[in-house]
Amino acid sequence: MSNRHTYDYIILGSGCAGLSLALRLSESNISFNKVLIIDKEVKTKNDRTWCFWTKEKDKWYTKLTSNSWNNFNFFTETLEYKVNLNPYRYYHLKSKDFYAYCIGKLKADARFDFVTDTINKLVKVNDKVEVVCQSYTYTSQYVFNSAFRNQVIKANHVNYVQHFLGWVIKINEPKFKDFLPTFMDFRVPQQNDCRFCYVIPYSETEALIEYTGFSPVKCEQKEYEEALKNYISTQLFLDNYEIIEKEYGEIPMAESKFINPYGENVINIGTAGGSSKASTGYTFIFIQRQVEELIKRLENKQSPIAAKTSKKKYSFFDTVFLKVLDSKKISGKQLFEILFKYNKAEELLAFLNEESSALTDLKIMNSVPKGIFIPVALKQLIQN
Repeated sequence: MSNRHTYDYIILGSGCAGLSLALRLSESNISFNKVLIIDKEVKTKNDRTWCFWTKEKDKWYTKLTSNSWNNFNFFTETLEYKVNLNPYRYYHLKSKDFYAYCIGKLKADARFDFVTDTINKLVKVNDKVEVVCQSYTYTSQYVFNSAFRNQVIKANHVNYVQHFLGWVIKINEPKFKDFLPTFMDFRVPQQNDCRFCYVIPYSETEALIEYTGFSPVKCEQKEYEEALKNYISTQLFLDNYEIIEKEYGEIPMAESKFINPYGENVINIGTAGGSSKASTGYTFIFIQRQVEELIKRLENKQSPIAAKTSKKKYSFFDTVFLKVLDSKKISGKQLFEILFKYNKAEELLAFLNEESSALTDLKIMNSVPKGIFIPVALKQLIQN
């Protein structure tokens, strides 16, 4: 039996980006015979939590969500703000539900193959790409990559990471009844960085509590655990609880995108393709937009070059945000407090979701400290 297999498309990674693309391919009018999805493991666990806000209510992924809300909370020591999200709605999606739905649909489509294997390297051969795995080598003209991170970020740029540890806790009494999600709670020691907790109620007795940092490097495991214990005790006033699930993650918050050494035949998607918003780390909605753009290009028989996930102005805003954060002239806590305190929630959410008008952009920019932001913005404009 040959150890080389050829496919119309190969998707590396069966996470959010890979499965979203595969599902949209299966539902599209694009003509193909075989698509291969490669991952080092079978996705069945609830290993991720995706939250997002949108005005759309009838998308396929909104129907998979377990909870949604019209409001969420934002806290600092001096601001307690119940944010009315209208016309947006805040959604919570469990990864195990997403995996089960997508994989079930795709396995019912004979055009899709799943392989569990370790990817060793990618090799460009003429107009095709070879995906060299431990067991076999697979070949395609186009490889959509969300898993293989043998890439680099440009040096001398601000390259932060959003790092987090989350616990799903269970309690005996229904204290989470009518409990709103907490978008950001900065009532934790900042450690000269940007640190906050994030809370998503699952039921009256279960909730996800997550400790998150924006910084150049991640924390030690013990620091996350101690911070979570302290937050649950001092802010949620809970001492007796059971940890039933854990999730850990790192999301690049980079001024520049990954450098792709493989040429146009390898299309980076998901976080590898710049879908994680540099200023917040939110990813899910930006993945869906990137996937839709890729599908449109393929349906129009265009080359599926990496679809842009951000307009140029938003990339500029994110870069300025990261450089201001890195300057330490204002803390992340102070900056987010200003943004929520002096802007309409609808306009701020539109801005963070990259859906804002030019007028809204001006309002947001006018709300932040000009003496700090203007020099950084001018320097960035000159460098561009």
